Amino acid sequence: MSEIRNIILIGRTGNGKSALANVIGNIDKFKESDLGVSETHIHFEEIEVGGINYRIIDTIGLCDTSMSEQEVIDIIVDVVYGVIDINQILFVTSNRFTEEEIDAYDLLSVIFDENISKYTTIVRTRFSSFRKPELCNEDKKALIKENSKLAEVIISCNKIIHVDNPSIIDIEDENEMAMKKRTRERSRTILLTHLYTCRENFKPGNPGNLYERIEYHRTEKERLQRELNEMKEKVDEWEKKFGELSQQVEEVKREMESLEQRHEQEKNEMRRRINEARR
Repeated sequence: MSEIRNIILIGRTGNGKSALANVIGNIDKFKESDLGVSETHIHFEEIEVGGINYRIIDTIGLCDTSMSEQEVIDIIVDVVYGVIDINQILFVTSNRFTEEEIDAYDLLSVIFDENISKYTTIVRTRFSSFRKPELCNEDKKALIKENSKLAEVIISCNKIIHVDNPSIIDIEDENEMAMKKRTRERSRTILLTHLYTCRENFKPGNPGNLYERIEYHRTEKERLQRELNEMKEKVDEWEKKFGELSQQVEEVKREMESLEQRHEQEKNEMRRRINEARR
């Protein structure tokens, strides 16, 4: 019997999540779209590679969906707690991370626990230079330097992988199609090589007070945001006061310079008169 590994794909709508699922499986069963429209259901397929049975689970897209955040979370929770164990969560992103994506990544540790990051691989899609390790490394360093929250995400995850999964929807030119398929196949090799090395599985515990934890996470996030906004208001207020004081200081300086000039003129005039009187 083949070993079964559950691979769950999570990511923002429009980041190429479903295309990545097709690339991994070398199939076309996941619905790809260039419109940035999220599917409202879960889709999974199984493939066998080298004696390992990979169950690829494509979840609903994050952020850009007609569904509420709570509905999206409910669906993802049903999926992840519906499997016995998880081999890898592929957190799919493209371009630069958004604040929503960082929040979604943080939410994984709330849904599971902090150990889930060891089983989470960040997959950077649409990276045309994915075959050049030095450029992939430069991109990773740039992400870490971008901001402290993103640095924590990159450092905490299992690994960050760069691939290119170009769309092959409605491609009529045979040469263009062949080129894009080669790119997808090379990306598939990178992904499967990584997945093969991920031998351990994460076993989700009892969800228990999951929604209480999520609500607490949201409440804390809102509280921190309020505190941050208050700090910004105080900084703006002090900057305004500082600006007013700076303006007053400049006015005083100009008055002092004017007085010094008049004083110097009066001294010169007095010397002139004294010199004339001596004559």
